[in-house]
Amino acid sequence: MVNYEIIGNDVQYLKTVLNEGESIYIEPGHLIYKNPSARLDVRAGGLRGAFSHILAGSDVFLLKVDGPGEVATAGFLPGKIFKIELNNSSIFAEFNAFLCMDSTVNYSSRFAGIWQGIFGGEGLFLEKFSGTGSVMLHGHGQVIEKELKTGEEIQVELSHVLAFEDTVDYNVTRIGGLKTMLLGGLEGEGLFFADMRGPGRVWLHSISLFQLAAKLATR
Repeated sequence: MVNYEIIGNDVQYLKTVLNEGESIYIEPGHLIYKNPSARLDVRAGGLRGAFSHILAGSDVFLLKVDGPGEVATAGFLPGKIFKIELNNSSIFAEFNAFLCMDSTVNYSSRFAGIWQGIFGGEGLFLEKFSGTGSVMLHGHGQVIEKELKTGEEIQVELSHVLAFEDTVDYNVTRIGGLKTMLLGGLEGEGLFFADMRGPGRVWLHSISLFQLAAKLATR
């Protein structure tokens, strides 16, 4: 079994120790270091994944890392790393959240819709992880986990959506009109919400990358 260790408090990184015969897949942009004995295979991925990543402005391929050896990865901003265990199940995650996954997990992408891409600030595609094994994700700031019962709903400001189980119904609605848009400013706060209905788990960022970038642009 792959050994994952989350290190740090408010600023965390992930140390992964692989034995001989063990493999993981990682996002290339999140790699910090590796042992020379850990072998990289840059041929991992596929046409569908490559296409989605090009449009999203992310790396085209996932990297396969074969053990033995040690690998470290981290997110782009201070935040929390957490593990999701899949047991013949599926989750969707925004593309900046993914760090690495067991080689037993299947990866694909899903079109998220034009409004999600433009106003959510997280790209036009969501990444889908399915099968059995561990998926390691990174959230900006604190990670909020909500367990929704059947029929239970929450409305989430769109750029705070981190991940959700595929049993959760996910739709985007606009809240307010021109006045709300003007008051929202560059951050787009209060403009578009994800209506999320259970059953299933939902994970949220406490910090929006889209809103943070907009705020810095006004300084």
